[in-house]
Amino acid sequence: MPDRDPMSAGHEAAIEHAYLLIEAAQGHNDAAAVERAEHEARACGWEDVRLLLHMARSLACLEDGVDDTEHVNAMLDTALLLGDPDLLALSVALKALRCAARRRLATTGESAAALLVEAVVLLDEADGDGLLVHRANALIEVACVAHELGFWELAQEYYELTGQALAVPETRWAATIRRQARVVSINSFDLALDWASCLAAIGQWEGAAARARTALAIGDPTDPGWPPGWVVEVHGMQHLLAAIAGDPAMPAEGRVAALGGAFTAAREGDAEAAARLAGQAGDDVGIPLPNGTKLLRLSLAAKRPGTNPEAIRYGDELAVLRWNDRLDRMSGMRDAIAVERRRRDHEQLRRDLVVDELTGLANRRGYQAYLSGLGERTGPEERPDEQAYAVMMIDVDHFKAVNDGFGHDVGDLVLARLGQILALHVRPVDLAARMGGDEFVVILADVHTGIPTSRAQQILEAVRTHPWDDMAAGLNVSVSIGVHHGSRRELPALLTDADRSLYHAKHDGRGRVWAD
Repeated sequence: MPDRDPMSAGHEAAIEHAYLLIEAAQGHNDAAAVERAEHEARACGWEDVRLLLHMARSLACLEDGVDDTEHVNAMLDTALLLGDPDLLALSVALKALRCAARRRLATTGESAAALLVEAVVLLDEADGDGLLVHRANALIEVACVAHELGFWELAQEYYELTGQALAVPETRWAATIRRQARVVSINSFDLALDWASCLAAIGQWEGAAARARTALAIGDPTDPGWPPGWVVEVHGMQHLLAAIAGDPAMPAEGRVAALGGAFTAAREGDAEAAARLAGQAGDDVGIPLPNGTKLLRLSLAAKRPGTNPEAIRYGDELAVLRWNDRLDRMSGMRDAIAVERRRRDHEQLRRDLVVDELTGLANRRGYQAYLSGLGERTGPEERPDEQAYAVMMIDVDHFKAVNDGFGHDVGDLVLARLGQILALHVRPVDLAARMGGDEFVVILADVHTGIPTSRAQQILEAVRTHPWDDMAAGLNVSVSIGVHHGSRRELPALLTDADRSLYHAKHDGRGRVWAD
């Protein structure tokens, strides 16, 4: 997905630096550097950079055990302002991840699963024109949420999607892509270890071994550019995965080696040795462990000689129940995503039916729907004749000459730009529509006498002063506007009268407003 957006070198460098600060926030946070970057981004108006800096602050808060809600909410607010679906998906996914983490402490609050569904569908809606590094960041965050919630199949899919995105030849963001690829590698090992551990905990050692071998097949992804702590984590996880698989393990020392030995003993059926080694490993083995691996260690340690067989059976059955519950929830998540995708597709279809593709304004069908909606809102307690409306009929002067002289591509650009101009001059309660060709209609709701003509003059002036020459050398565009004012009940007649006024405007020399 190559990037196509024009961007200054300074802006690009600021984005690269923000991603570097995001990585540094996870263990080596430089708060002063973040503040300097924030000052520059604010001065330059780089809101996407500011969003990334809030992410860096959020991660630093987690490292320090401080609430990061302020920064997560700031990311969401900025993403909504920017309208970038990748950055919005990233922000929603980060909020979902925080909700998922808090669910261990409370049973109330927003649904992490619902937020995950929203993030997934937002990524579906991204049109591919955004920045590769933003999309990869969002894909990684969605995978992290899915992993945290136990939707491991979904997490794996999104790590694979991230890998595919990052594999596209791209030199523009090479340094950030390398860092994102590291995140995918270490997170994928963490996911595989969690998954394999839970399979082992329910006695499915062969399934666990297959899962572990799949992860180990990529080899050692580390290189001198990796943060030293991350290298230790990856090598430790590889050691544990090899132990689960029953394969030759990467050398390890201390508590990681003890835990690996416990897995090897359990796989070979030596419960006593597995319990002893799991006990020696303890809760802190020197690297972060996924929950499934922590639970597997506890399960093995509990099976030391003398433990009540009923307690062991209880723990084993709980592990099976947790696994089956995970499968049920995974199925439910698939259904929820499918339902939301269908709902968004239906909404888009409805929008497409009433929106003119070229200008973004309502089309003739949307215009009819607007009129029908006005009729439906008229109740017995409302006197429609007291609701003042105005209609403008707008036509591009000599549009055929534009097409003939500059080509139909330029003609389409002219119509699209006129759509933008009209959209700026209507309120949410009004309507701007393209009726076909170069004909437009604007309906103004609840307006007093004099205002429609003034609004039409503003549109006329906006068109007249627009830099059309930038679009094509020598291009000049003007419009004629006919205006009529009356009540809602008179709308059908207003449309006819406005069309008559438009005729007068064109007959009187074009490039003017005629109001009756």
